[in-house]
Amino acid sequence: MEDVDPESLKTAAERLLQKIGNVAVVLGSVPEAGKVSIVAAFSSEVNKKGLQAGKFVGAIAKICGGGGGGRPNLAQASGRDASKLPEALEQAETELKSALG
Repeated sequence: MEDVDPESLKTAAERLLQKIGNVAVVLGSVPEAGKVSIVAAFSSEVNKKGLQAGKFVGAIAKICGGGGGGRPNLAQASGRDASKLPEALEQAETELKSALG
């Protein structure tokens, strides 16, 4: 999602989680040049499988030269290398598919 500020990205992730249900939502944005924002929202069912949004999003944000964290069900991160956001989101998808199979 382009040009979406971190708070709006968080709201979008929360709404998707509520609407879809038993899922893991990971969204990324480049709100301004050189800035990356990533949000992860996990349902309680995902948490029960051992995944925590805070730990997950922090590791993904490292790809973009950043970090972050939060609660097991909702977390935010930021980074400095916007060119790496596609790679970070692909890694997130790969890890979630592997863990949730």
